[in-house]
Amino acid sequence: MHAPHHHSTLPESEEPGIAEDAGAEPQLSFVTCVPRTMVHKSAVSEVFITDAARTGEHRFAVAAQWPRDHVFFRPGTDGSGDPLLWIETVRQAGIYLSHRFYGIPHSHPFVLSDTAFEVDEPRPVHSSEVPLETTLDITFQVGSADPRRFVAALEAVISVGGRPRGSVTMHWRALDPERYARIRRRAASEAGHVTGPRTARVPMPPEVVGRRFERDMLLTEAPGGADGWQLRLDMSHPVLFDHVSDHIPGMALIEAFRQAGALVGMRRSLSVLPPRAWTLRSGSLSFRTFGELDTPTAITMTTERQLGLNGNESILRASATQGGRTLAEATLCGLHVPAAPPARTATGTIPFTRARHRGDRSPALAQSGGGA
Repeated sequence: MHAPHHHSTLPESEEPGIAEDAGAEPQLSFVTCVPRTMVHKSAVSEVFITDAARTGEHRFAVAAQWPRDHVFFRPGTDGSGDPLLWIETVRQAGIYLSHRFYGIPHSHPFVLSDTAFEVDEPRPVHSSEVPLETTLDITFQVGSADPRRFVAALEAVISVGGRPRGSVTMHWRALDPERYARIRRRAASEAGHVTGPRTARVPMPPEVVGRRFERDMLLTEAPGGADGWQLRLDMSHPVLFDHVSDHIPGMALIEAFRQAGALVGMRRSLSVLPPRAWTLRSGSLSFRTFGELDTPTAITMTTERQLGLNGNESILRASATQGGRTLAEATLCGLHVPAAPPARTATGTIPFTRARHRGDRSPALAQSGGGA
C-alpha cells in the first residue's frame, strides 16, 4: 500500500499503445536513477529504477541498479538475495510506468491489492565491488484506464547478468485524492479507536531474522502470552517510512511475515544439527484493508506442511489482524538452509515466541526475549 505523496512538477507522460522502436532490443541506461518523485520516494538513495522503454503495447523493459550494500535489504544467511528487494524494485517499476506511460497524475496514491513472487535462482553472481545491474521484463494488464481510478496488474521477470532469476506479480489501484480520502475515512471508521503503543519493551535481536538494526525488528512478544507476535513499527525507519504514511505500509507487513517465518524456522532448527535457518523463496500476499498506525496489530503464523527431502522446505500461512479485522494474509514457502547457531538474549533464552503447527495444540516454544 502506498500513502499519498504530492509533487510540484509533473513530467510529460507518454502515450500508451505506441511501441518505442518495436522489435528492436531496448537500450537501457544504468547511469543514473529516475527522479525520486516518479517512484514516490523521498530519499534518492531508495530509488532503484534507472530507465525504462516500451517493447510492446503493454510490455516494457526496465533497468534497475541494486546497491552493493543497503541499510535494510540484506542477503539471506546462505548468501541469497533478499526477496523484499525484488518486490520493492517491481513496486517502484509499476509506479514509474503508470506515471510515464499511462498518464497517472503524481498526486494519486497507489494502493497495493496483492503480490506474488518466486525466486528461481536465489544466488546471482554479485561482485561486492560494483552495484548489481538488473533488468525487468514487465507486462501490464489494465483493468481500468481511468486516471481517477486506474486499476492494473503486472508480471515482471527479473534477470541478472542476462539470465532470468525469478518473477513478481502485482495488482494495484491508483486513486484520485478525493476517492482515496473517502476510502481511508471508511476504513478508519471500521477500525474503531482501539489504540495501543507502536513501540514498547526491547525487541528481539534483529540478527535472528537477518537484519542489522533494532529499528528493523518488526515483531515483539504478543501481549498476555498469546500465540504469534505483535507488530512493532518505528515511524522514523528510513526505508519502511521513507515518507509520511497514513497507514501501515504494505512492505512493512510483508517484512513482518518474513520475520515470523524466520522465527518459526529457527524453532525447528533447535533439534537439527547443524543449525538451520528458514530462507524465503516464494510467496503470495493479499491486502484486505488499511492498517491503522495507532492500533495494535497481531501477526500469526502456522505451518501448512513440510516438503522436500528431510522436510527441508516449509509452507507457512500468515495473517495480520487489528481488532478482529484481517489486514493481510500470506502463504510463504521457504527452505531450511545451514546457518549460524541462533542468538541468545541476555537471560540466555532463545528469542522466540509462540506459533502453532496445524494439528499441534502444544505451544512448546522457548519464551521470547522481546515485546511490543
